Amino acid sequence: MPTAEMPTAEVELPQFADPRLDAPSLVAAPPVEPALDALPNSSVRAIVIDAHAPSRIGLAALLEEQPWIERCLLASGSEESVTLTRRHRPDVALLDISQTGPFAGSITAAIHAAHPGVQILLTSRCRTTPGAPPASLGAVGFLPAGVTGEDVVDSVRAAVLSGEPLDLPIAVPAGGPALSDREREILVLLGTGATNREIAERLHLGPDSVKKSATGLYRKLGVRNRTEAAQRAATVLAA
Repeated sequence: MPTAEMPTAEVELPQFADPRLDAPSLVAAPPVEPALDALPNSSVRAIVIDAHAPSRIGLAALLEEQPWIERCLLASGSEESVTLTRRHRPDVALLDISQTGPFAGSITAAIHAAHPGVQILLTSRCRTTPGAPPASLGAVGFLPAGVTGEDVVDSVRAAVLSGEPLDLPIAVPAGGPALSDREREILVLLGTGATNREIAERLHLGPDSVKKSATGLYRKLGVRNRTEAAQRAATVLAA
């Protein structure tokens, strides 16, 4: 008697992996190398030296966000910075030169005398520049106005790790520094080699007034003396 043909179903048999292929490796994974720019948590003390409170506090807040910063000290002037450096021995100092320019060397020398191991980074919140290689002023680098917070953090980290002068670009403000009409007049005469007395007679000013104006001019130009100012005169006045 004919019987109905039973439907067939396809059955997938379990696939057994070759144990020789899937067995866990007995070889330990290579250790993860720490990043070259890593610093242990809470391992760095910093000090920010700036007469301008918002800048001083802002830089400190930026640094204190970093896990490797143990403490960030604040100083509004050179005397306070020396006292704090001697007492707390920070690893790195950020020194604003907006008001000192090329004359910052005396401040860095005093800070190093208080703690020879501190690495100093010069900073500026305006157009002022060191006017000389930072190393000649006792610093490992210079951070001009306008740098990003990331640049600041990276430079501080590099200063602590290397302890050597950093290859940081020094930005020169486009168009040169902003000079008053009187400063431009003095700069023109400096370019001719005139003395302060000769400049005073020419502009009908007192010698002390010329000397004070010239000092402010040097600071804006980022130079150390009248010779360097005269050398920059042609470039600045043409801007």
